[in-house]
Formats: sequence, C-alpha cells, structure tokens
Amino acid sequence: MLNEILLKTFEDGKTISCTVEGHKLNCSGIIYVEEEDPLTYTDKWFWIYLGIYVGLVLIAGLVSGLTMGLLSLDMLSLNVLASGGKPKERKYAKKIIPLVKRHHLLLVTLLLTNAAAVESMPLFLDRISDPVTAIVVSVTAVLIFGEVLPQALCTRFGLAIGSALSPVVKFLMLITLPISWPLSKFLDCILGGDHSTFFRRAELSILVDLHQQLDAENEDPLSKDEVMIIKGALSMRDKLARQAYTPIEKLFALNIDGVMDEQTMEEILNTGHSRIPVYEGDKNHLLGILLVKRLIKLDPDEKIPIREVFQKEKRDLPRIVETAPLFDLLNQFQMGRSHMCCVTSSDDADMAIGIITLEDVIEELIQEEILDETDLDVMRRLSIAGAIAVRRRTMDALYRGASPRNSPRDGGWGETIQETDEEEYADVSDSDTRALIP
Repeated sequence: MLNEILLKTFEDGKTISCTVEGHKLNCSGIIYVEEEDPLTYTDKWFWIYLGIYVGLVLIAGLVSGLTMGLLSLDMLSLNVLASGGKPKERKYAKKIIPLVKRHHLLLVTLLLTNAAAVESMPLFLDRISDPVTAIVVSVTAVLIFGEVLPQALCTRFGLAIGSALSPVVKFLMLITLPISWPLSKFLDCILGGDHSTFFRRAELSILVDLHQQLDAENEDPLSKDEVMIIKGALSMRDKLARQAYTPIEKLFALNIDGVMDEQTMEEILNTGHSRIPVYEGDKNHLLGILLVKRLIKLDPDEKIPIREVFQKEKRDLPRIVETAPLFDLLNQFQMGRSHMCCVTSSDDADMAIGIITLEDVIEELIQEEILDETDLDVMRRLSIAGAIAVRRRTMDALYRGASPRNSPRDGGWGETIQETDEEEYADVSDSDTRALIP
C-alpha cells in the first residue's frame, strides 16, 4: 500500500512523509490500520469473545421470549387467573400483574434490551471468524436460539416463565429507566395506557359455546344445560315481556259474577295453577287474583259467590307494559308483591292482553320448559290421545287405500276403534294433539 502511494505521489511531483505508530501508519494525516487476523481457538481472547457472543444470544432470546410471552397476556386474563385460577396460576398471575400493568414501560424495556444485545453481537463475532462465517452463524443463532425457540417456549409456558423471571425484568426496567421511562410516557400519551380487553355479549355467548367442546385442553367443559342457562342470562337484557307472556285467549280465569260451586272448583283443580285471575265482563278486564290454597276451606255445596270470595281473599295483580324488560320484571317478582303480572299494550291501556308469571321468566332464563306434576299428567294424556289419533289415521288409510299421512281425518273407522278410548280422551282437542302426531 505504501509503495503505491509513493509511486502516485512521485508522478505528481509531490512528497509524502509517513510515520509508523504501533499498528497504524500515518501518511500526511491519513491513518492506515493494518487488519488483524481472526483469533483462533488457541488464543485466550477467542474463548472470551465466544462466551460473550453466546451470552448475548441467550440474552436476546430470553428478552424476545419474554416480549412474546408477557405482552400476549392482557389484564383481563390475568385478573381472571389471579381470582379463579388454580393455586399455581394464581401465584404466577399475581407476580406478573404489576409488570403487565406498565404495558408500555415493559414493551420499551424488553425491546431496548433485545436491540442492544443483537447489535452487540457482530462486534465480538467478527474478531473470531471471517465475514462469511460470521453472517451464517449470526443469522442461524439469532433466528433459532434468539427468536424461534424462546418465543415458542414462552407462548406455551408464558405464565410460569414470566413469573420466574419477573425479578430479571424488574432489573432490566431499572437499568434502562433513563431511556425507557420517557419513551413509555410518550406512548401512554399517544396511545393511552389502558389495554384491557372486554367481551361483548355476543362474544361471550360464542366463548361459552367453545367451552362446551370436549377437547384435551379443556379440563372442565361446560354441560349443555350450563351453556343454555349462561346464554339465557346473557340474552335476558334484550328480552321483553311480549316474548314470554300468556295471551289472554289461553288464560283460565274466573268471572267475578260466578259462584264457587263444585264444577267451578273442579275446573280450578284441573288447571293445576296456584293463582287464578278474576275478571269482570270479559277477560281483558282483570281485577286481581285468588290464591287457590285460600279456597281449600270452601264448601262447593254452599255455592258462595265469587265476588264475595274475591272481596275477602283478593290479591293485587300488578300491571306492566309488553315492552318491559324481563330483568326488570324479575326484580319486581323478587320483591314478593306478586308472582303474576297483567300485561298491557301501553301504560295508559286498561285492557289486558295477557299475563306473565315468575315461571315464564325463569323459563326464558334457563331456556327450557319447567314441568310440574300437572304438566306431566297433561303430557301423558296428550301422548295417549296422539297415539289414538295416529291409529285412527292408519285404520282410515287401510279402508281407503291411501297412505296414513294423506288420509282424511273424518269417518271410515269401522268398529276397530274402541269406544272406551274415545270417551276417555274426548276432552282432548285436535289442536292439542297436532304437535304429537307424526
């Protein structure tokens, strides 16, 4: 190099003075440094530089894994685990929550540490290898041991690893505080400091469905009934009285001008209801209710007027509009005033369009029918009546040569149907059995 410079200088007619300073050559203010040969494994500094490089790779991998593991945990999940998780999960979550609360400070600290470790690696690798080897080793080491493996482990066991290394993270926060704290405050001002995640009702409903699935990862799956009740509770806010009330046409009620004779009391017993509405004129004008248990001492032979009984045993029937939310209605029932309400079309309307009971509201909550002894007896009677109707249709088809499903429903029965069956279930209407007939 010196000969080339002197030759060029001589051709230009100029003179250059060069001085040697250790491994440096100073020629007219220009300093030339002789390239050092890479260290070999026989040199002591080779192992020192190699150890430092391996340490930097491990630090970069550790910080990279912590970045993925800790920042993937939101406050909602951690609070759930801290309150309702397993004993170990509670312990881990309580140690991690103080770190994750400072989301941006944690983010800047980990990224700053990772950048410092990654950028320092070439300084030590270049001294112990040639450039090609340095590139291959650096890419391989950083990719596999600094990114892939740490992040895979921390995403799988992030809670346990984050809890175990929380003292290390706090130490890194302390030593990087002069740089990380101002940056984190800047991010708080720009992006906000709260990063909690909350689910909407529709999202919670889907989340509940997913927890019903039988999977190896699902240690405690929800049953079908649990899912229905939870989803029913989530949807109660949007359900109104009009979706659950019994229309006035299907209502069993007593005319206040009637009498408590044997026929009336038999009808009351057959309904199986504990409360019977009382009306005047027509069913749209409900006056109140009678508790069936209060009628047990009445003698049907005395034929006491219902008006007289109602004056003594009257119970108020609260009124609600059909647009009333079921949650408000449930709260009203809990006050104990009544377990039955009269439903009207508006606040100013006097005419009832139906009634709604506590049982109706509970059925909407659990999304299933509640059957008592009377309901089961009615279902048994309807099932038998439905079977008779199917047999009638089949016999009619045999007489007419048509398929059972297309056969007419009148006449042509011959003497194959026993009259005792028809008489026993004559009070079961065709509309009652329609749903039971295939």
